[in-house]
Order: sequence, then structure tokens, then C-alpha cells
Amino acid sequence: MSYVQLIVEDLQWVAAYWEDLTEARLPGTARPWRHHDLTTDQQQERDRQAWEERLERSTEAPGEHPAPLDLGILDTMLDVLVRADDLAADIARHAGIPTLPPPRLGQTDARPYLDFAAKHLTDDLAQHAAPIARTMVAQTAHALALVFDGQKLDVECPWCRGVTPDMPAGGARTWRVRELPGNLIAIVCENVCEPPSKDVGTWWRGAPVWPLSEWDWLAKRVERAETKVKAVA
Repeated sequence: MSYVQLIVEDLQWVAAYWEDLTEARLPGTARPWRHHDLTTDQQQERDRQAWEERLERSTEAPGEHPAPLDLGILDTMLDVLVRADDLAADIARHAGIPTLPPPRLGQTDARPYLDFAAKHLTDDLAQHAAPIARTMVAQTAHALALVFDGQKLDVECPWCRGVTPDMPAGGARTWRVRELPGNLIAIVCENVCEPPSKDVGTWWRGAPVWPLSEWDWLAKRVERAETKVKAVA
């Protein structure tokens, strides 16, 4: 997988979880959430309400008690929106194509800017875009309490436990979530593990690493490995 594609997957991951951030504005919302399909009008109305609630939270009239909102989530949404807008504008200027209109008052949807950046990102801007994309992933993951640094996973590494003859034997629950340099949230195998290069997102200190954007693929790979183990048991 190319470096640009890794960055694109980070941008797409943030866009995929944007609806979850919107839901998380209400304290007590269960996590994780299932994605819900909203119409454009419904999304714009929800964004307008979020913006107005944030602006008015310190200026409500006496006797008014607006619905409580998670201000940390709101701040994350607005911060990601600013980063995504800036990145999309940088990419547009570099490519010589029209920029997207800046967010309007009441607009808190970062997805158009994330999608634009993912679509038009090129190799020569990859180094600029990578830390921005990783920061947005880290902000989103932490806001949704999806992961925490040092979390050990109750999963057996398929490449450590000898599912097929070409895989080394002896693995167990050797995966841990790490926040690596550059705001890269990833699963790291802490065993002596050497998966094929096509199955590894990247490497860190000699250990195989799978960034957050690859976790859906990784889960399917683990499921296939467990099916093979059950078949030979």
C-alpha cells in the first residue's frame, strides 16, 4: 500500500466516524455507535443546532436551560473541521483547482473537506498531509473513547500461532494498542512476528504495525484465521 493511500484511509476513517461524533454531542450516548443514514437536510439541521448551541452556551437568557452538550466533542468537531478545511485548501492550491467554499456559520460537517482532500491528495503533498490526517484520527478516536494507549487486545495474532505451515508457531495474545510518534494510533504485535509484507501496514522498532484505518481489514483477517483453527481442531 502506498504512503498516499495510507493517508487517504486515515481521512476516510475520520469521515466514516463523523456521524458518531455528531451523536456523541449528547452526553450519555452509548459507544460505539452504529452508523445512521441522514438526509442532507437532516445533517444540515443537526449541524446548525450544534453550532448555535455552542455559541449560545455562555449567553443564554435568564431562566433558559439548553440541553446539555458535551463541549469536548463540540470542540473536537470544530477543530477537525478547521484542519480538514485548511488541508483541502492547501491541496487545491497546490493542484491548481478550485477550492471548496469555507464552512458557513452553522456548518460543522467536515466530510466534504475530508473527501476532497482524499480525492485530490498527491505524492508531493503526502509529507504535509500525513501528520494532519493522523492528528484528526487521534482526536476522533480519543473523543469517541475507541482506544487508549497501552490497551492489550484479547486476540491471537494469526501470524504468530501457526494457522498455516508458512506461519511461525507459538503466538498468543500479543497485540497492544499504541499511540506512536506522529499521532499514529495502531495495533502493534509485541511478539517475534514476521507477517508477509503485503499483510503489514508499516513497522515500528522491528514490530509489525497496523494503523487504525486498517483495523476493519485486520478484524476480517483474524476471523479467517480463527475459522481455519476451528476447521483443523
